[in-house]
Amino acid sequence: MSPLVYAFHAAFYLLFLLRRLSAKSGAGDGGGTAISAPHARGLIALHMVAFAVMYFGLGRTVLSRRGAPILFAPHPVIGGAVIAAGGVLLASTLRVFESWRLLARIEPGHRLCTRGPFRFVRHPIYLAMDLLAVGTFLRVPSPIVLAGAALVAVAGDLRARGEERLLTEVFGDEYREYCRRTARAVPGLY
Repeated sequence: MSPLVYAFHAAFYLLFLLRRLSAKSGAGDGGGTAISAPHARGLIALHMVAFAVMYFGLGRTVLSRRGAPILFAPHPVIGGAVIAAGGVLLASTLRVFESWRLLARIEPGHRLCTRGPFRFVRHPIYLAMDLLAVGTFLRVPSPIVLAGAALVAVAGDLRARGEERLLTEVFGDEYREYCRRTARAVPGLY
């Protein structure tokens, strides 16, 4: 049953691929200079390391003779539901986020997105990744998967903070007002 988690992950990443393939060529190409978030490439690398730790733990647990330990009876089902919720959040975010890029960069003509999931959280893509990681731990619990999930959350938060500095620089008071009324990642908490 644990190998099914790979199907959840494949579907999650397929959403990014479909969005990338459906992007209009030349979108955001306004002839000016793009501005990137501070340390954006390094933060992406950190996020990739976090996912690598999680996938190492996932593979090690799934391929072990013992398999995944049982936390509580329905934990695999709950884990799958959390991963699916992350996928739904990701799909709804990518549907409205016209300027999505892997690297946090603002190009000429960029508009601040406050529709869809952005009405509730400033960083729904990172929240979706966090849900993927937490769901993976619930589905296939192991100390290494837990460490990877924690690193995914920390790396996503660092990326979000870097992007917020860039967005504040570019959009000024409009972005500050958006931040005042919208949670960073978890409505009512953070």
